Amino acid sequence: MAAPQKHFDEAREGAVAALVQYLASAPEVSGAAIVNDLFGRISVTLWVSDPSAFDAARTSLPASLAEACAQYWTGTIAVSDVTTPREETDTLRRAVWDEGVPVDDRGQLRLNDRHRHHTGWFLGADDREQLWRLEDGPPVIAFYGFKGGAGRTTILASYAMACAQRGERVAIVDLDLDAPGIGTLLAADDQGVTARWGTVDFLLESAFQLPLDDYFHTCTSEAISGAGRLEVFPTALLDDAYLPKLARVDLNVRDHVRAHPLGVLLQRIREERAPAVILLDGRAGLSPAAGLLLSGIAHLHVLVATSNPGSLSGLERVIRHLGYEQARAELPQRECIVVQAHVPDSSDAARTAREHFASRVEWMFRAGYYSQEPTDDDRTWSLEDLGSAIAPHVPVPISYRGRLAHFSDLGEVAALLTTDPEYVELHHRIDERLGRHAVGSDPAGEEGARG
Repeated sequence: MAAPQKHFDEAREGAVAALVQYLASAPEVSGAAIVNDLFGRISVTLWVSDPSAFDAARTSLPASLAEACAQYWTGTIAVSDVTTPREETDTLRRAVWDEGVPVDDRGQLRLNDRHRHHTGWFLGADDREQLWRLEDGPPVIAFYGFKGGAGRTTILASYAMACAQRGERVAIVDLDLDAPGIGTLLAADDQGVTARWGTVDFLLESAFQLPLDDYFHTCTSEAISGAGRLEVFPTALLDDAYLPKLARVDLNVRDHVRAHPLGVLLQRIREERAPAVILLDGRAGLSPAAGLLLSGIAHLHVLVATSNPGSLSGLERVIRHLGYEQARAELPQRECIVVQAHVPDSSDAARTAREHFASRVEWMFRAGYYSQEPTDDDRTWSLEDLGSAIAPHVPVPISYRGRLAHFSDLGEVAALLTTDPEYVELHHRIDERLGRHAVGSDPAGEEGARG
């Protein structure tokens, strides 16, 4: 009779359970790593502190792994010739351990998942390894929403216009490669003209040092940009060549985002255009483009969500990515602000929606972002910060505005997006978190700064 088959996640969980049980009764094993290769096949590497007391073939481990992993088990248990992972000199085995994620309380077991793509979602990033430090400027802000249709691009545009109208130069980069929009929303003129080339082209051509001017246009509408300057990098013209170009773009991060073409683009924008701030409009969902956007490239992430169950589920996953997954790699959380979009305009419904949303978001941050223990590291948020008025778990509500459902030109709603109290509150929150002085705010008097 054939052995029962298992689903991939059952085999993966079974391997972890089998190794945890085995390590509890094998003091001579100092460390173990489970490797899931690109096809989901599972193998194990062991580091043994007392080789004389160990014989892998005579233990119960091969049989228990074969049962736990079913068709995914390779039958391979590699034993290192050094006693602990910290002493490992073999490059491949060292990478197996270093790139793995701790999965047990004792720190003996790591799980190393190999990935074909979506690598940005698995890249831990220390803020000291960003493209540049926040204090060296300009700040990079990523705007992201798990579900489309929540108004992410409009919210980005509102902040961009607020910055420009106080005289700043703003660079806006469209990374919503599958459904671009910010380039046409902030077009060069009232005829909707955009740059012929854009982000997609640069990602393909970064090595050739073509003029940066080729990839952006300037929004000339005074109603939108005021005294400042909006330099917009669209994705590219949506012509017959767009999809063939997009199909060639590599969105995977293999080492550090600095070496990725997007990192190159942002560094060139910083050096050649000297903006006061750089805004990134991201792709929704768990896409490769979204993973790149959330891979540590930004100093602040503005997460736009609604009370829709699907939106909340995705928001929870992203909060864990920015918080818990960083903590597992012993790195500080990535900074974020949550925006509750499309709040009902009825006062009773709005109050209920805000309370429900705020409660759910606080739970997400308690469980998947905040450090459980107080810390002296001012880069780390802990449960002690729950009382802060500007802490990441405190959402900024934006009510539904029917006026924004249809307009022919952004200039028609520019005043609403830059002077409405809810949008102004969001602009101030962003500025406060970045240490920027917002018009009409008093950063020194903000209540509840991080302790």
